[in-house]
Amino acid sequence: MTTDSNKVTNLDYLTELSKGSIQFINEMIEIFLVESPLEIGMLEKGINEKNFDLIRSSAHKMRSTIPFVGIDKIIMAEMVEIERLAATQSDFPKIETLFSKVKEVYQKAIEELKQ
Repeated sequence: MTTDSNKVTNLDYLTELSKGSIQFINEMIEIFLVESPLEIGMLEKGINEKNFDLIRSSAHKMRSTIPFVGIDKIIMAEMVEIERLAATQSDFPKIETLFSKVKEVYQKAIEELKQ
């Protein structure tokens, strides 16, 4: 986590991508706030059902969205590992452990971005 009072989000990439357009930044944050709970929900559903295909596809999809709010710097390694383990259908307990960190970071990011 970053030193700025334990903030997990970092909008530098989004600011650069938007060339400073506040409207674009706000739209992307809104999309993240709407889509993230659904993405986490799908990954959690896959884990609850021990559905490795759903786990892998959900983790893969999430990997493409996390850089927009800077949480890739915190959980990208976990996302890659979840996807890898799901693809090889191995070490389910590790997938669950990694997911708990991912979910925690996502929830914190959502809270920060709502402010």
